[in-house]
Amino acid sequence: MGSCESHEASTPENGSTKKDEEELKNLAIGAGLLLAAWVVSTIFGGSRKTMKAPGRDYYIFRDEFEDDPAAYFRRLRDY
Repeated sequence: MGSCESHEASTPENGSTKKDEEELKNLAIGAGLLLAAWVVSTIFGGSRKTMKAPGRDYYIFRDEFEDDPAAYFRRLRDY
């Protein structure tokens, strides 16, 4: 039995090896961590402050509301 035959016997049917599976796992973990870091930086990393929108279940930029609160409430009535 040659070296080529013994190598083929240890490779799974789909052609992947444990090393390939481990690299794929590490890549998936890295991608997940990158996504989590992006989400956290998007939520908390902005230089503009946010606030819960009065009368709504979402957040708005505080400076836009403070510039003209009456306009916000006028737009709220229009919907």
